[in-house]
Amino acid sequence: MAHYNKGANAERELIRLFWSKGFAVARTAGSGKNALPMPDLIVLGKGRKIVIEAKAWRSDYLNIVEAQMDELFKWQEIGEAEIFVAWKYPNKGWFFLTPTDFNKNKNYTISFKKAQKIGVTIDVLIGTQKQLPI
Repeated sequence: MAHYNKGANAERELIRLFWSKGFAVARTAGSGKNALPMPDLIVLGKGRKIVIEAKAWRSDYLNIVEAQMDELFKWQEIGEAEIFVAWKYPNKGWFFLTPTDFNKNKNYTISFKKAQKIGVTIDVLIGTQKQLPI
């Protein structure tokens, strides 16, 4: 239950962040446990449709199983939505990543070191701040 609460709290934090930036945002109940593809968050506003898989994880690597990423791709295809994985690393904040940022073998994997370099902040994601070149 602690793992669920950690993830749910992280998703609620993202809801507040996006809402404070002027976006409508909804958390989907049962994401990951539903027969239909369901992202964690659906974000709408300012001419954008964004779906997010949120992860709160303290590790050197983040792994997303192929089926979970495929659900995001389905939302991208049907809903014409932008798709992101939001990785919250304790005391480091949120890093927004695209599926192409991950290495794909059996699953999708990214190191925290790489995520820090190429992941973007919420302000860069929504266009209120520019990303500095690496």
